[in-house]
Amino acid sequence: MQDQKADLDVLIFEGRNTSYGAFLIRKLYPNNLLKAFVSGHILFSLAVLGPFLWDRFSDHKPVETEVALVDPKMVEPPPIDPKTPPPPPLPSSPPPPQVSTVRFVPPEVAPDEEVLEEDPPKQEEMKDVQAATETVQGDPSADPNELSLDNTGTGEIIGSEPEPEEEAFLVVDQMPQFPDGDVQEYFSRNLKYPSRALQRDISGKVHLSFIVMPDGSISDIQVLKGIGSGCDEEAVRVVSQMPKWIPGKQGGRAVKVKIIQPIKFSL
Repeated sequence: MQDQKADLDVLIFEGRNTSYGAFLIRKLYPNNLLKAFVSGHILFSLAVLGPFLWDRFSDHKPVETEVALVDPKMVEPPPIDPKTPPPPPLPSSPPPPQVSTVRFVPPEVAPDEEVLEEDPPKQEEMKDVQAATETVQGDPSADPNELSLDNTGTGEIIGSEPEPEEEAFLVVDQMPQFPDGDVQEYFSRNLKYPSRALQRDISGKVHLSFIVMPDGSISDIQVLKGIGSGCDEEAVRVVSQMPKWIPGKQGGRAVKVKIIQPIKFSL
């Protein structure tokens, strides 16, 4: 095969200069190809087997580092410099002047033998003082109307806490009633169609909620679902001008009742 290749090269380059150029390259090509193939295999084998051979035959050892775990509770705080002056004390506000008090305690039911015959203080005596469990002569310059967290001397406050505001009912034994006939007739007589709604051909229902108070007055008017273009405001205006209703009753007592009222706007 080699002789045939050499004969082919001689035949091709017959009558030409064979001392350099393409003839020399073609002549040396098989040897160069063999050298490149062997070199490539050697380098690839070293790249793959190099780390394995290094770990197998080298005498190096991994470096071991000891880590000391310190309990944060055992760490001592930094020493206090005795030369550092202590922080200045916070300024204390002077106590308010003592308000004069008059003994006036809420009445309690007790046996006759334990009742003390003692007249309650008169209104004139309570003018410039506070009610307490004992009579104390205080500073005349103190304001008797100032809120005192302890007007008894024992950490208690005279008087009961204000009762929480009663929530409105949705359904009661006797629901509120509009006094002047049908409420829809009232709306039809008093509603004024907003000009913006007329121009935009707006119609529909505005759903409002309001509370009928125990005295029949209307409060807390809210728009639940509106249609805009001035209809919501007109509905609120008409409801706010309604006369007093007959209040609702629960257990025979007048209570607050929440009413959901739709108001229709139709062209």
